[in-house]
Amino acid sequence: MPRTKKSDNNWNYEASVEQVEAIITDLETGDLPLADIFEQFEKAVTELKKCDSFLQEKQQQAQLLIETLLPDESE
Repeated sequence: MPRTKKSDNNWNYEASVEQVEAIITDLETGDLPLADIFEQFEKAVTELKKCDSFLQEKQQQAQLLIETLLPDESE
């Protein structure tokens, strides 16, 4: 069963990280024209923002689950 994200069924965290890593490798070679450098940098930033949002969402979900495990202090 494939894993999907509700807001974008084609987006995948791991694939996004791989894409950013590939962009970094390309940028580090120093062989790209300046215009391409900025284009690739913009793509990397966009993907990193998606990753950050995904991780923040998952962190909130984990925190909510942890809170359900804690004893109710009002008793």
